[in-house]
Amino acid sequence: MPTVNEFWKVAAQVAAERGGLVVGFAKDSKQPELGSALDNVFGFAPQEPVRVISLSDWADWVEQVEAFYRLRPGWGRGKRGDAGANYYRVKFASGFESKFETKFDEFDSPVRSTSGTTFNTSAPFSTLAIPSFGGYSEPLSGFQGVPFWPRLLARIIDILVHYIAAILAGLLFALILAIAAGGPPPGRVLQRTFQNNFAVFVAGLLGLFAYNVICTSVHGSTLGKLLLSMQVIQDDGSPCRPKSAIIRELGYFVDAMFFGVIGYFAMREDPEQKRHGDEWADTIVCKRAQVPSAGRRPGTQFVLGFLLGIAADIALLMTGLLIQMNS
Repeated sequence: MPTVNEFWKVAAQVAAERGGLVVGFAKDSKQPELGSALDNVFGFAPQEPVRVISLSDWADWVEQVEAFYRLRPGWGRGKRGDAGANYYRVKFASGFESKFETKFDEFDSPVRSTSGTTFNTSAPFSTLAIPSFGGYSEPLSGFQGVPFWPRLLARIIDILVHYIAAILAGLLFALILAIAAGGPPPGRVLQRTFQNNFAVFVAGLLGLFAYNVICTSVHGSTLGKLLLSMQVIQDDGSPCRPKSAIIRELGYFVDAMFFGVIGYFAMREDPEQKRHGDEWADTIVCKRAQVPSAGRRPGTQFVLGFLLGIAADIALLMTGLLIQMNS
């Protein structure tokens, strides 16, 4: 994570490129007036006068987040904000952005936030999201992501569910063969059908993929996540969309590489505990207690999603067995 000096140097560069910085305020928080001075920007007291020069919008904020990410990809993309918040463009004293790089190297005193917490310039910038909402309100995206190990446990539970579905698929397929043959099917047919091969392996992967996508799209939780009180939502708190569920599950094949090491380090470096799939899909996995009422779905919807997911898993597995039998 960056130090305070590193952050302000990059913030100055962003301000110089974009004609100022964008700050955001929750609608129910105290709003600044145009022309007024701010005593806090991104959680820190500015070292030069900074004034609100105009209104802005969420799109401008997102572009600023991407500007920070382009300059320092190692910091992560930071908070994407809230489309319903109020945004303002602020500007420092004339020419201050160009002096940031050298001026902050000369500071010996600590930078102080309005919360009263002192941050030394050599201290890591790990307590704040970058860029975050500072000053008058809390970060608007404000969801606390679930860390790696509980999510791994939920994934293991779902893999066990998949194996149970595979057993059911095998029994159901054998029953269909017996009915079609008018009795026990020939042993050579069973041996060829149930031996492990590429078609069955691919069908298993597709079945697990379908199970996760359908459960996440319909309810936001697979069985594993529900048992551990987790839910997948969009960054703005709305329910996970089908497209996002597909993207994040495709991303899982990247995050799961090297026994999950890729996903582990991605989550460790992200303030919201996002793996790459979540980053690409604009989703976050949080505790159900944190999910806004608009993003929650009833238990009946979970039952529907779970049954559809299991049905799709079994159907794909049986398709793989059918391909194997005829190969």
